[in-house]
Amino acid sequence: MTHTWGLICNPSAKRSVSLARDVAEFLRQQGTVLVEQGVAVEINEQGFSFQEINKKADLVVTIGGDGTILAAMSEIDKPVFAINSGGMGFLSEVESKYALEGLKHIIEGRYNVEERAKLKITMDGRRLPDATNEVTIQTARIAKILYLKIFVENELIESMGADGVIIATPTGSTSYSLSVGGPIMDPAVNAMIIAPLAAFKLSARPWIIPLERKVEVRLLPKSKETNLVVDGRFLAPVTQDSDIVITGSEKKARFIRFGESFYQMVRLKLMR
Repeated sequence: MTHTWGLICNPSAKRSVSLARDVAEFLRQQGTVLVEQGVAVEINEQGFSFQEINKKADLVVTIGGDGTILAAMSEIDKPVFAINSGGMGFLSEVESKYALEGLKHIIEGRYNVEERAKLKITMDGRRLPDATNEVTIQTARIAKILYLKIFVENELIESMGADGVIIATPTGSTSYSLSVGGPIMDPAVNAMIIAPLAAFKLSARPWIIPLERKVEVRLLPKSKETNLVVDGRFLAPVTQDSDIVITGSEKKARFIRFGESFYQMVRLKLMR
């Protein structure tokens, strides 16, 4: 069966761009290829927006590091095949040297689609981009403490001074949350992690909360400048009047997988 493919790549990385050229050429023999406008300019192709790709493509290929994947996931609901040509590439499925081999697997139908939870974030009733990894509420200036209260279903669970708080998906459990002592969570677990960021009290510990619960974060008046950051990309300033609500999203992050398990991936990429 022929597919309509989306192709998204980090246009500032030369290695990624040259691989994108090869991938576009290869996929064109298999169907239609919609190249995202950022990289389309670099490889002299017609460019399409993230929204157009999401609407028209059946499958989306990303080339780059985890940042490229997170950028794509913020707009894309279709299954994503992630080729790593960046650094750690924790979210990616194959290294760049296996890119074409991986694409052959997909064309032959030898793959499965793994669905993972995203977080829905609203601030003052306005919906922000969903988080695939995490949403962080953090001080805008280094070495300044903010004071916040965290509620789950309107019940106070934590009140603290800290550099901030990270609320992570299972996918994000191996990212920023991990570096502040959060647990590694199997993606099959439908929960989010609330992890304090450099809390100014010993009793502040990470929480694991069911995804369907409603988490609210409120700043206390003596807090300094604060930002809300989604997946390290989207940033919005936060004040003590901001009403921030986080819960599981109805949208999912969908990854194309060939069968390597989550545990294998953690072992190979984090324990080396």
